[in-house]
Amino acid sequence: MDMSVVYADLNLARTQEPKHELPPSLSPDTCRCPRWHRLALKFGCAGLILLVLCVIGLGVLVLSLLQKPSVEESSVNVQKDGMNTTDSPAKLKCPKDWLSHRDKCFHVSQVSKRWNESQADCDEKGATLLLIQDQEELRSLQDLSKGKDISFWIGLSYTSTDRNWKWINGSTLNSDVLKITGDSTKGSCAAISGDKVISDSCDSDNFWICQKELKRETTCNDS
Repeated sequence: MDMSVVYADLNLARTQEPKHELPPSLSPDTCRCPRWHRLALKFGCAGLILLVLCVIGLGVLVLSLLQKPSVEESSVNVQKDGMNTTDSPAKLKCPKDWLSHRDKCFHVSQVSKRWNESQADCDEKGATLLLIQDQEELRSLQDLSKGKDISFWIGLSYTSTDRNWKWINGSTLNSDVLKITGDSTKGSCAAISGDKVISDSCDSDNFWICQKELKRETTCNDS
């Protein structure tokens, strides 16, 4: 066999062998990090975002807690103001043509009648004949008849059964509050006359004074 032919065949076989491509070479400046480094970086970023969200949420919670007492105080103050407005004397009004004194309203009659009829008139007005509480109240009402020759029935009469003066609410007269001038006999009723409280026949005709408690009203009534 010719040696030149054998050599040619060998060269042909080498030429026909598949060439393996080499991976592109990386530049010297390229840094290839391990995979766990990249994972750690991702988890770190996620943790940082979560931490920022927690801080924001905590700040909102603290702010709401700080504002809550102020809101509650404002609510309490509003309720107190509402209560003070309701109980204010300026909101307590007597009906039309009635006089006010402390916690009462007074109505002075323009005609004269017997004691029982006077009481009936007060009942129709949702009131009672006058019940005197103390000397100060008595003096303020005595001014109504001062200088006038008139008397005003009050809610006090003499009972013959127990021989005592009693108010129409059933309580017994306290002599420290007022003293009755005149005879205390059966059928006697008390009336204010000038600077005195006198005993007069219940069948006599006198003016009278009705009383009722102050009411919280926005409009005036005639009764």
